[in-house]
Amino acid sequence: MNKRRIVLVATVISVVLVACGGGGESSVSVDDAWGRTSPSSAANAAFYMVIEGGTEPDTLVSADAAACGITELHISVMSDGVMSMQHLPDGIDVPAGQAVVLEPGSFHVMCIDRQQEFVAGASIPLTLEFAGSGTMEVTVEIRDE
Repeated sequence: MNKRRIVLVATVISVVLVACGGGGESSVSVDDAWGRTSPSSAANAAFYMVIEGGTEPDTLVSADAAACGITELHISVMSDGVMSMQHLPDGIDVPAGQAVVLEPGSFHVMCIDRQQEFVAGASIPLTLEFAGSGTMEVTVEIRDE
């Protein structure tokens, strides 16, 4: 292959990478990540936040925190007057350009088998994995709410 072809191929690859957003840059953002204080006797807790969609649809596929034995994505559902939680194994869809609010009574990150007490002012590191945007580290603020 001659030098002119090599330069042409390299230029085309560079243009494609730029057009695809640089590969791995996050197109979503997360704001106001928080959780409630809970007594030491409570085995579980939940984390809430606002996820702002980017230019392309995405899906929050998993979450992980050392403060939790197991971390799952859930939604609270009212059925026949009874509130229950459902595990969302396929994740939480984040439409392009729209906010998805994880809040009490709705979507949330479930912290099962807490490994530490959640006291007001504590910060819990949380790793979020998005199908398109990749991994994002956020800090969950524990509040009295």
